[in-house]
Amino acid sequence: MKRKRKSTASPATQMVKNDEHIQQLGTNITDLPKSFIHDVLLKLPTRNIIACKCACKTWYGLISDPEFAKLHFSQAQPFPIIRPLDPSRVSRILYLAELEDGSGFDLRKCTCKINYDRSGGGKSYIHMKLTKYKIPLRNADEVIDSQGNVASSVGGRNHHGRKRKPCIRIRPNHHKYKVVNSCNGFLCLSSPVTNDPVVVCNPITGEFIHLPESASKCEKEKESYDCGFGFNPKTNEYKVLRIFQQREPYTKVAEVHTLGTDSWKFVGPAPFFLSMLEHTTYVKGALYSFYYESLGYKIYSFDLETEKSESVPSPPIRLEKSRTVSMGVLGDCLCLCDYDVLRIKFWVLDDHGAQKIWRQKISVYTENCGRWPYGLYKSMNYLKNGALLMFHSRTNSFFYYHPRRYRKAIYLKIRGFKSDFEAISHVPSLISLKDILVGSDVQVLHIHSRCAELRLLGESKALFLDEEIAELASDFNSSDSGGEDEDEDEE
Repeated sequence: MKRKRKSTASPATQMVKNDEHIQQLGTNITDLPKSFIHDVLLKLPTRNIIACKCACKTWYGLISDPEFAKLHFSQAQPFPIIRPLDPSRVSRILYLAELEDGSGFDLRKCTCKINYDRSGGGKSYIHMKLTKYKIPLRNADEVIDSQGNVASSVGGRNHHGRKRKPCIRIRPNHHKYKVVNSCNGFLCLSSPVTNDPVVVCNPITGEFIHLPESASKCEKEKESYDCGFGFNPKTNEYKVLRIFQQREPYTKVAEVHTLGTDSWKFVGPAPFFLSMLEHTTYVKGALYSFYYESLGYKIYSFDLETEKSESVPSPPIRLEKSRTVSMGVLGDCLCLCDYDVLRIKFWVLDDHGAQKIWRQKISVYTENCGRWPYGLYKSMNYLKNGALLMFHSRTNSFFYYHPRRYRKAIYLKIRGFKSDFEAISHVPSLISLKDILVGSDVQVLHIHSRCAELRLLGESKALFLDEEIAELASDFNSSDSGGEDEDEDEE
């Protein structure tokens, strides 16, 4: 007699059974006030919150509630998103490096555990866990419809008994996206060749939308896109800025698209000669970047409310050193990071409306550390305890540094497979794209709707962070801390 194959319940059926089982047990956690459950869930890393959605229907509904998503985002802090930059491959994978409490994480499981001595003795721990998320695949319909791109259709089953997904090889220049910048948990993606913005996505929820075509009549009439993505807090609208070179007449033109509409709006000639919007950064309703004019590099600002641009005063550093000056966010302020042979300086912009003042917040001395690598550093996160997390692109490494509690920099090398990487400071968000669009005529797609069954070469490989320590000295502006950092715990 043949043994019947054991059936597997669907996730929805399993959640219903879980709810029924919970009700039979009597008083349970779902009987607690919603505000209390919110407080518990909000202390978890994003990956754990998503896992809790599968516990039961009650929790699924609670976590899927737009109000909970807004509450989660209001308390979220930025973390690095790591992306491989292997030019010979296309990867949809992003690795979110979240700090999380607890112990016992295994370094071999994409985890890094760091411990350091406090000034008062004892030990404290930081845990960074890398979690995989996906962005859409460019020209996905062509990949699915064309069988000629299939490099190898792997038959049989893996060691878990599951059917293996077909592995495909595709062209990077035709199916890869470039990440423009991050804003409020959403990423803007562009064509890698022209830098034309074409997609906005939320890698945490897996949702994405395609942007409409340009208002320009013909693609042949424009070239050299520059772009940025941001939020207007006064109208709750998300906007994409696109600047391109118009050939007839030969001038730079700016367009703005509001998410949820079906067109681009012409906002006039671009006032600055931009060489490309490198290091595009969103801060408090404006986009910032570097631009070039005859006298050198300067800082450019685009106000997303007025849709006007202006030049911003620069700190006392040489912006021409583009290989050692980066732009980012430190706390909630625009930040420039400048590296020379002696130290790394972090400047922040205090914006008081008509008056904008740069001040030096942190200076890290490196002259006594022969192992400290030269090059471009980017600010990733300024933690509430005063510690700084930065990324060094030449060595594919993170540096965790606390200027008071810990006189050594913790050097975290990205390992797992051979590739260069980029790191983007990103606030993970559970907010749905459907809740931020103006109108309801735009189709919101999901990453797993079509290409989930296809496996790209290299996507199954895992990353981890390998720890080293370097001796450092520092000069920290004590007025920034207000004397309260000493008693705060790691977050």
